[in-house]
Amino acid sequence: MVMNKMLGLLKKDKSDSYVESVLNIPSSTEKWLPVLQVAVGGLTEVGFSHKQNHLLLVVSSSGRSVYNCINGEKLDRDYSDHADWYFPLSLICKGIGPLSHEDISISGLCGGGLPMYNRYGESLVRVAPQWPLELLIWCPKNKDALTVGHQDGCIRLASDHFICTGFSWDGEFIVSATSSDFTVWCRK
Repeated sequence: MVMNKMLGLLKKDKSDSYVESVLNIPSSTEKWLPVLQVAVGGLTEVGFSHKQNHLLLVVSSSGRSVYNCINGEKLDRDYSDHADWYFPLSLICKGIGPLSHEDISISGLCGGGLPMYNRYGESLVRVAPQWPLELLIWCPKNKDALTVGHQDGCIRLASDHFICTGFSWDGEFIVSATSSDFTVWCRK
């Protein structure tokens, strides 16, 4: 009985130190600069263009928009209800404006997949040590936010209730989205 209690305490101590190590990952804009922080009521999905990696399609309950992630400019807006341009279960949305000839892979309420790794070997990690809030952590090549001793250089980007996060297809931008806003970071 005493041994079981001791093992339980040791297990709890290790768990607490693990959570503490994740929570102690520093916040920094040393490598990534926030370029867009936009409130969007009813946001459901986002997706980067495969052809023009700096363009982001944002889908909401009241239409869709296209943003330039380099300068933060909104390039186009469509207020139409979900129609023949929106296929959430297929994770596809037809683009508008500069993306009008492209089907965009979307990520959000129905799942999806923005890249969590990029061509530089960097990764993004979502973890919830203070659930239901999640942390979004960027990790340089060969580092891991979830492995004590391998967290050097990792950066905590945000803490929120995310519906999706990920890199652009070329790895130069990171997006995080909630049901009410999105943030984009650009590599410095």
